[in-house]
Amino acid sequence: MSSTPVLFLSREAARLGSDRQLRRRHADGSLTRVATGVYVDTEEWAALDADGQYRTTIRAHVIRSEPNAQFSHDAAAAEWRLPSIGPWPRSAHQVIGSSAGGTSRVGIRRHAIGLDPHAVELNGIVVTSLARTVVDMAASTPFVRAVAMADRALQLAPEGLDFDRAIMSRETSRGMVRAASVIEFSSALAGSPGESFARVQFMALGYPPPELQVTFFDDEGFAGEVDFYFRELDLIVEFDGRSKYGPLRQHQQGLSLEQILLKEKAREDRLRRLVRSFARINWTMTADRRALANHLRPHGLVERGRSRKLLREPISDT
Repeated sequence: MSSTPVLFLSREAARLGSDRQLRRRHADGSLTRVATGVYVDTEEWAALDADGQYRTTIRAHVIRSEPNAQFSHDAAAAEWRLPSIGPWPRSAHQVIGSSAGGTSRVGIRRHAIGLDPHAVELNGIVVTSLARTVVDMAASTPFVRAVAMADRALQLAPEGLDFDRAIMSRETSRGMVRAASVIEFSSALAGSPGESFARVQFMALGYPPPELQVTFFDDEGFAGEVDFYFRELDLIVEFDGRSKYGPLRQHQQGLSLEQILLKEKAREDRLRRLVRSFARINWTMTADRRALANHLRPHGLVERGRSRKLLREPISDT
């Protein structure tokens, strides 16, 4: 569902004399509470995906916040449409100055790390700039989740992102080592969150860095652009995700699933004739590092156990 649900406010209901009806609808389950004093139609809420539900929650907290509140971290990432590997948090996030004296409250987590002087308004919500959002997330969320967000952010800003300026706007250096690791590793060439995830797993296994989005040609012309190419092994690795075969397929709108599969089979046959080895991986395999290593070992990729602390973190925050 793409439309934005209507928010029902208990304070407005009280002013209009309909607060009893609102409480009754919440009690019978036809309204869902998304924040203190803020409700949405339960059917509309259920029709939203996880991203839509979190953005609706953010809107509810905007109503409950000061007019100049600056939303950050996961809240800003969701408004910038950055992907989340793992679930979104239950709370909206805001930044404040280190001397502001504000505290977190139910549903809103405040970070006293300094306001972003380059904040922007998106969808009627004041959020940290794209670069600052990436830096804040890279400093606080698991490595693989931050990388997927950073990869997407770089695609949204082909002219580049001023990470140095974003770092300078923070009033703390906490988390900057991990943030630098995310920024250094990120790439605008990642084609999807799944491909970002796979790159992190490749690094954790000690594989040589693959080339991304390499184009191949044969006697017929353009054969395809591949997700990963390990040149030393003459190996193509393709990641199969929902964006390739699911309802969100971006480059093949209007084709049936059967047509897409036939087209992909023909593409794969051409690519296989051009290289020494070809492998496919998916979300389930990528999430299991041992299974991934076992699957790719026959193709010449040998793990070297470079798993660092950042790479051993859980995908989602607790």
